[in-house]
Amino acid sequence: MDNKQKSNIMVEFIQRFANNEMFADFFDYNDLGLPLAVAVNADLCTLNEQGQVVFDETWELFCGELSMDHEGSYSDLDEMLFDQDEDEE
Repeated sequence: MDNKQKSNIMVEFIQRFANNEMFADFFDYNDLGLPLAVAVNADLCTLNEQGQVVFDETWELFCGELSMDHEGSYSDLDEMLFDQDEDEE
């Protein structure tokens, strides 16, 4: 997956779950990486080497939060959430 796909999914997650207490620690810890994902999503920046490290760490933590493989390929947030629900059954 490229940065644009990842940022699309993370921005969708932010929009849907920013006020959900269940993810408060995730949002607090990723106070740099999530705004970076928003900037990438809006084509406001090109990541340099350090930015890519932060972005990749945020993606890995995000996937971990959802118990998903950070190397997997996902089309959108619903696919990730649906796959997570299937894995729990």
